[in-house]
Amino acid sequence: MMFSSLPVLLVAMATGAAPQAEPPAAALVIESDSACPSAEAVRAALVGLRSVDDWPPAQVAIFAKEQFLRIELGGTRARQLTVGTDCAKRAAAVALIVATWFGEFPAEVASAPDLQPLPQAISQPILQPWTLPPPPSKNEIGAGVLATLGGGMVPGVRVEYARLRRDGRLGWQASLAWSAPREVAVAGGKTLFTRAAASVAVRGGLPVRRFLLSGDVGVATAYTLAWGQGYDTNQTDQSLTYGVTAGLRGSLPWRRFRIWTDVRIFGWLHRQSVQVDSDAAGSTAMVSLPTWDLQWALGASYVF
Repeated sequence: MMFSSLPVLLVAMATGAAPQAEPPAAALVIESDSACPSAEAVRAALVGLRSVDDWPPAQVAIFAKEQFLRIELGGTRARQLTVGTDCAKRAAAVALIVATWFGEFPAEVASAPDLQPLPQAISQPILQPWTLPPPPSKNEIGAGVLATLGGGMVPGVRVEYARLRRDGRLGWQASLAWSAPREVAVAGGKTLFTRAAASVAVRGGLPVRRFLLSGDVGVATAYTLAWGQGYDTNQTDQSLTYGVTAGLRGSLPWRRFRIWTDVRIFGWLHRQSVQVDSDAAGSTAMVSLPTWDLQWALGASYVF
C-alpha cells in the first residue's frame, strides 16, 4: 500500500494546530515495537486528525521494519505500507491509517494542501512478471518404416502429423504410407501393383507407467498403380480406392521424442482388379487385388 506525501503533509499541518487533551488510557491503546515511530508520536499526530472525543476504545499495534510498517487494529484488521526513514512522517502515516479506520477525517484538514515530491527513500513496488498459460495443444511429427501384408509382404515407409491436447490423451492425426510393389500372377505373366495410402483419424491415448498406449480410427484413400510384366504387350493402369482404417500403438517417451511401434489395418471398400485379355485365344483373365492391407511399423516422433 503506497502513500504520497500529500496525506503526510496534511497531517503535519494539522499537528501544528493547538493540541487537544490526551484521552484516558483506556480509550485507545497504541503500542509500537519501535521508537520510529513511537506510540507517543502516533498519538500526538492522531490528535490533529480526530477529535479526542471521537476516539473509540480500540487497540492498535505497530510493527516497524526498515521501509515497511504493519498496523493492526484489534488484531483482526491489518494494513501494510511503504514509508521512508523519517520518524515524524512515519507517525503521521500511521495516524492517518488509524483515523481512516475510525471514519472520515474533518474537511478542514484538507484545506490549502502543500504538494511536495516523493522522498527518494520510498521504495517502489516490485512488479511480478506475467506467466503465460501453457498452450492448450501440442504437435507431433513422425516417420517410420513398415511391412505390409496382403497379397504378399513388402517393405514401406510412413510419415505422419498429429495434433493432440496437452495431456496427449485426445487429438487427430494425418498420415501418408507407401508400400513397395507387390505382384499377382495373371494369364502366364505377372502384374505388379503398389499403393500410396493417405488417412485422417481420431486418436486417443492412455498412459501406462512409462509407456503411452493409443488407438485411432478414421477414413483413408489410396492411389493404386499397376503394370504388367512378362506379357507380349505390357500395359499400365491406375485407380483410386477408399475405405476405413484403424490402428493400435505403443510409445515410449524420451525427452521430446517418442519411439513407437504400431499395427494398422486398411479395409478398401471399392474393389480393384487386374484384367488381362489374350488376343490369340480370345479369353480374358481377371484377378482381384487385396481388399485389405495390414501394416506393422516402427518409428519415432518429435513433440513440440
